[in-house]
Amino acid sequence: MNLCFVCPHTGHVFETDAFSVVENRGVVTDGDGTRYLDANVALDHPCPHCGERHVYRADELACPFGGAAVSYTHL
Repeated sequence: MNLCFVCPHTGHVFETDAFSVVENRGVVTDGDGTRYLDANVALDHPCPHCGERHVYRADELACPFGGAAVSYTHL
């Protein structure tokens, strides 16, 4: 499955299936009752736009099933 990423240096969007879920703490519920995956997603290969290997919070990525991300804050 491809996920959509944004390079934090150039702002360019790209899709890839070369990623790994890391630091997975599972699904958590915040104080407002919103559930989210508390994990990070790391690129397995360098970014095609800047050459770095970025790590993103899972909750900042667009949902591959149609939802949109809230932000693209780079870790």
